[in-house]
Formats: sequence, structure tokens, C-alpha cells
Amino acid sequence: MSRFIEVLLVEDSPADVRIAEEAIVDAGVNVNLHVVNDGEAAVRYLTQQAPYKNATAPDIVLLDLNMPKMNGHDVLDEIRNQNNMKEVPIVLLTASESCDDVEKAHNLGINYYLRKPVQGPCLGELLSAVQSLWH
Repeated sequence: MSRFIEVLLVEDSPADVRIAEEAIVDAGVNVNLHVVNDGEAAVRYLTQQAPYKNATAPDIVLLDLNMPKMNGHDVLDEIRNQNNMKEVPIVLLTASESCDDVEKAHNLGINYYLRKPVQGPCLGELLSAVQSLWH
């Protein structure tokens, strides 16, 4: 059996967090899901600042684009500037219809994006692929 993959979900919508949790269960993927609710908390988690000093490094980051305090583009820029985070797959979750939002995210280093509302099977397949490819 594959080890659990560590997933950091950066999402401010409780409904979207529930969708992700259900998709993980339905996919049968071995996942430790860590959730933070805004961009500033995501940066603190990824840089192991309080209250996340013992946080486990994620194998993949699921990143909402539109969040309070710090948007997904800014978080993405911070993530990609961390030496230990350059190779971590990042999936942008967005309800934006703007091609510019996705293009800017690609330029900042996302690996993939999913339009919201995220379909459970699609997220489950993505996490299964991560588990197969990286573990």
C-alpha cells in the first residue's frame, strides 16, 4: 500500500472544503488533508511559522485563487520563492472566468488548474495520479 500523501488545501469556503473531503473519500486515496482558510495562513504553514512550526511539508497544494488577506497569486509567488517548495505540485482552484487569472498563475508556476465548483471525481483522479506518480 502506498504511503499517505500530504495535501494542503488553501480554501476559505467551508462548502468547497467539504467537496474536497468527499472527493478524497470517494477516490479511496490515502491522504492526510491539512486545511488553512486564507493566504497568510498558507504562507505561515509552508514556512513553518507559528502556529504551524511542526507542519508536515505537503506533497501537493490545492490553492484557491480568491481568498481574504492574500490572494492565490500572491501565495503562489511566495511558495515558488521557497527553495523547498519549487518542485511541489500546485493545483489552482478557481471560479474565475478570466483567462488572465489562469495565465498569470501559469506564469507563477502552477502545475494544473481546476475550475470551481470542483467536481469530486476530477479531484479524486488528480490525487490518485499524484499518489501514483510521486509515491
